[in-house]
Amino acid sequence: MSQEKKQAIIRTTAIMCILFVLSFVTVVIGMMLTLDTWNVFGSYDKMIALTVAVFVLYAVFFVYLNYSSNSRSLESMSMTKLLSVAFTAIVIGILLSCAAGSYLSWFALPLAFVSLIVGILIRVRVGIMATIIAGMAVMIISPASEFGENTSVVVPIVLGCFTAMLSGFVMAFLIRKRYSRFKLTWGALIVSLAMMPFSALMSLLYTHDASVILINAVCTAMGNMLAVAVITASLPLYERVFNVWTDFRLQELITLRQPLLKKLNEDAPGTFSHSMAVANLAENCAVAIGINPYMARACGYFHDIGKSKNPQFFIENQKDGYNPHDELIPEVSVSMITRHTTAGYEMLKAARMPEEICKAALEHHGDSPVSYFYMKVKSITEGEVDDKEFCYDGPCPTTKYSAIIMICDICEAMFRAKPPEDMQSLEKSVDGVIKSRLTEGLLDDCGLTMHDLKLIKQTICRAIPASMHKRIDYDKAKERR
Repeated sequence: MSQEKKQAIIRTTAIMCILFVLSFVTVVIGMMLTLDTWNVFGSYDKMIALTVAVFVLYAVFFVYLNYSSNSRSLESMSMTKLLSVAFTAIVIGILLSCAAGSYLSWFALPLAFVSLIVGILIRVRVGIMATIIAGMAVMIISPASEFGENTSVVVPIVLGCFTAMLSGFVMAFLIRKRYSRFKLTWGALIVSLAMMPFSALMSLLYTHDASVILINAVCTAMGNMLAVAVITASLPLYERVFNVWTDFRLQELITLRQPLLKKLNEDAPGTFSHSMAVANLAENCAVAIGINPYMARACGYFHDIGKSKNPQFFIENQKDGYNPHDELIPEVSVSMITRHTTAGYEMLKAARMPEEICKAALEHHGDSPVSYFYMKVKSITEGEVDDKEFCYDGPCPTTKYSAIIMICDICEAMFRAKPPEDMQSLEKSVDGVIKSRLTEGLLDDCGLTMHDLKLIKQTICRAIPASMHKRIDYDKAKERR
């Protein structure tokens, strides 16, 4: 057996042991909340049976999560972080539901909390699966702990759990619309009201008492509102504790009040303007190929943050015609230019930025040459010149975001220096940029398909003319008057 397999078996065994302990803790606290007493250790056989049942549910979810972690959409999160986020949400959802069912009604279960928190932090379908696991655990723990042999009262618990799980499924799809915190809250409240008639129908399966049906419907709305309140309070804690970058947190990151952006604007205003333009292009490209536009915009904002270390060495920040490179040999000039990628990476790492943004700063030039200084040194040197000395250190883009920034960065700089004459020349230039990067192997590891690159090209060709539109010459307009 290989060393990797041994380590995998040991790791899986350790996780299973932790899940068993977590199952026991969940059952004990769940029974305490349901019975409203600390004395729950009298029936060990029941407690062991419930622990095993919950452990099986947790193990199934672990297998599902382990399988889902191979998806590219989850590759940026480690397995430890995935397990921590998902299982804390499941346990909190179970315990909240046990408490709500015991003190309010079994139709007031806030299981939507699980689907929302896991859906926002990880993925919608993982949130739905987590809600199913939490709902089934509540169905197992609550009847067995509170009612014993009295099975007639199990029906309201099962129907209440089913209604709460369905509410969670519906709310999970709100996340697909990339709601703001405010809109997500109000959307969830609307869903809560919409679920009241369904709750009434579920109540008709075991009673025809109008007051009970009305109470169950109201309690369903209350349970969902409780879920919304808990998610509003806990989401910022999850974001900070687990360092997860949700759309909400990314929206806060890309405000111009962010300290690194303020520093870039003050120290390197030309680079700041360039970064804003690249971010607009990158966001449009991200929408076109179906990846997170907030992350793409953030990558565009911060990709050249390293230039704030020595802004005067970059032409967009030079003033009064002074160029410090005129006083340096090409080799030194290249080192000053190329170090902005590693400097930016270190700055972003120190600021605990998302890994995608850090990689975009480091990888957006790959190992491409600094052509201007390479040609300059060739013109003044008689012997052979090692082109590797005039290249960035890399690595080449390893994410779609880094690759998009690479393409948008080149296109924006190129067309700002020389605006395209017409659409045909624009398309030819963008196509040349993409093909040269493909030929040089810079896009081999980024995950972009040829179809993605086609969409990126089309998007840039639409966006560039809009960003370089002409304006009225007001001086000439005054002369005509």
